[in-house]
Amino acid sequence: MTITTPVVPTADTDVSALLVEARRELDSIANRGIVSAPRAVADSLTTLEELAPTLIPHARTLTARLGDRERSELHELIERTEARANSRPRADLAYEHLLVLVSQLQELLRWLERAHGISCRRTQAAATRRRSSKEPHPDQPG
Repeated sequence: MTITTPVVPTADTDVSALLVEARRELDSIANRGIVSAPRAVADSLTTLEELAPTLIPHARTLTARLGDRERSELHELIERTEARANSRPRADLAYEHLLVLVSQLQELLRWLERAHGISCRRTQAAATRRRSSKEPHPDQPG
C-alpha cells in the first residue's frame, strides 16, 4: 500500500505549490483504484479529511473574486465538501463517502487551479494530443 503524506500548509508555502501537492495527493488516491478494503478506505478518508481544510480557505478567498453565478456555484461546492469532510459515515457507507469526497475535492481543486493559472496534467495531455492530431504526419503530404 502506498503511504501518502497530507498537505501541511506552512508560512512559506505559496498557493501554487500547495495546489500542485494537493493534485498529487488526489491523483495518488484516485489512481490507486480506490480500493474498497476497510483499512484502505479509512486511510484514504483520513488523508482527504486533512486535505480539505487546506483547500477550503483558498476556495473561500476565490469566491470574492468571482461573479454572482460562479460565486454561488463555488460556495455551494465548498459547503458540500466541508460538510462531507466533517461527517462520519456509517461503516457500510464509507466507500461511497470516499468516492464522493474525492470527486468534490477534485472539483474544488479544478476551480483553484484555473484561478491560479495551473493546468492539470490531463488538460495539458489532451491539448498536446489535439495539437499533434492536427499536425500532418511527416510522411503524409501537407
